[in-house]
Amino acid sequence: MPQVKGRKTAPPPKRGRKAPEPVQAPRQTDPMSIVIGLVMVLAVIVAGAALMGGSMSRMNTGVTGAVDGVASSFGFAVADVRVVGLEQNPERARLVQALSEVEPGDNMFRSDPHRIRRRILATGQVTEARVYRLWPNQILIRTAPARAAAVWHDGNAWQVIDTQGRLMEGMNARDYADLFRLSGAKAPDGVPALLKFLAETDGLAAEVSYAERVSARRWNVKLRSGMLILLPPDAGVSRAAGELMSLDASSDIIRRPLDRLDLRVTGRTFLEPSDDTGADGAPAES
Repeated sequence: MPQVKGRKTAPPPKRGRKAPEPVQAPRQTDPMSIVIGLVMVLAVIVAGAALMGGSMSRMNTGVTGAVDGVASSFGFAVADVRVVGLEQNPERARLVQALSEVEPGDNMFRSDPHRIRRRILATGQVTEARVYRLWPNQILIRTAPARAAAVWHDGNAWQVIDTQGRLMEGMNARDYADLFRLSGAKAPDGVPALLKFLAETDGLAAEVSYAERVSARRWNVKLRSGMLILLPPDAGVSRAAGELMSLDASSDIIRRPLDRLDLRVTGRTFLEPSDDTGADGAPAES
């Protein structure tokens, strides 16, 4: 009889050895559980502050103080605030330094150059400011000094005004008696337009005695000779300056004996002589 081959069977596992367990993929962290965990941590902090009789503001102060202490221990505390550009006016330099509100010992990381710059420009002492953090411990402020342009009586006292029409805080108007005077409500707002008119009328600035702001929109300019020049609203000062220079070149009108020179109407200049002779209020083509 033919022999029947039997099936092969796997050998029994050796005793003392376990079959390896299947490897499972790591479980992904549930984002919601992270959020819940953070909320719980915050709740514990708040509860702890309440139990200690404190508040979140006190905690914030404590944290800020700790951070400042760490920064200081590593040498990142303000040691010097240097102002460059006001060497000719040390008093103003000290004022700018004080108004920057940066003190020695402040955290360099919290000394924001943009905020410091805004505070300095708001003083009216400079027309330009650039603030740099020179690590590890110096603040450098580069400035361009504001130039006094006029003095204005605000109803209570005389104030020094710069070329941008800003009040120059801390300046004594008595030290600027050579500048022309301004009057009228909101006169500082119109200073740039007034200076533009004077810059475009050759030599007229030296003849100005005072300027009066009218209806917060235009100027009347009084010359030392007694002539009153009526200007149009601020947007038209360049046109008025051109017409005045054209008339002066042809008839030396600025030095004529006039009480009023009215430049408010485009293309027409109205003259009022200072005596009874001549045409009273006669218009002259410009």
